[in-house]
Amino acid sequence: MFVEDRKICGLYGDQGGQATIEWALLLVGIGLPLIYVFVLLLDTLAELYRMVSFIETLPFP
Repeated sequence: MFVEDRKICGLYGDQGGQATIEWALLLVGIGLPLIYVFVLLLDTLAELYRMVSFIETLPFP
């Protein structure tokens, strides 16, 4: 019983992956919104290109 308690306490005191988890949370917290913003900007630029190319193909009187 005492050996098992020592193993459990050792797991609570182990902080070896703390930096990895922090970086992963930062990546999720910053990276996912940036992906959304990039997709939104790409859609906006595609629509702008579509409008400009349509206007340039209009025949002038």
